[in-house]
Amino acid sequence: MNTPGIERMRSCRCSALVLAPVLAGAALLWPAASVRAELPPWVYGQEQRGAPLRLELEVVTVQRWPALRPDQLLVLARVLSVVRQPHGSHLRPGDALQLRYPLPALQPGGWAGPAPLPLLTVRQRVPAWLKPDPALSGVYRPAAGGRSFGPSLEDIRG
Repeated sequence: MNTPGIERMRSCRCSALVLAPVLAGAALLWPAASVRAELPPWVYGQEQRGAPLRLELEVVTVQRWPALRPDQLLVLARVLSVVRQPHGSHLRPGDALQLRYPLPALQPGGWAGPAPLPLLTVRQRVPAWLKPDPALSGVYRPAAGGRSFGPSLEDIRG
């Protein structure tokens, strides 16, 4: 004899059996969702070593570049020192240079991926690894991804 209560219990047992693997999988993935990861330091070291320009800069202005793309920053900086530059480049301390790069993207919590480019600030003094912008003469771009500005990782090898 089937009663409504017994049928409901059978139905619940089937639902629980179906949901159990889903809940177990979610429980296993939950800690991973809060983990952040980026490229290993040696990758950034390799990018920094490959950058044609290594400079010490002081940031003079930072502004959006609405004429080309509103998601781009235009930075005017003063060269404090030249650590490395290709033959034929004539940057010297005291020279002004322009660089452009995309605004740092806001990432959701738990996002994993390469380090974003930092937002430079006025009067900030920072080491920089740059390359010429092929589209704009006299303008430079970050050459080492999210580690194009800040401490050197050139000595770290994989």
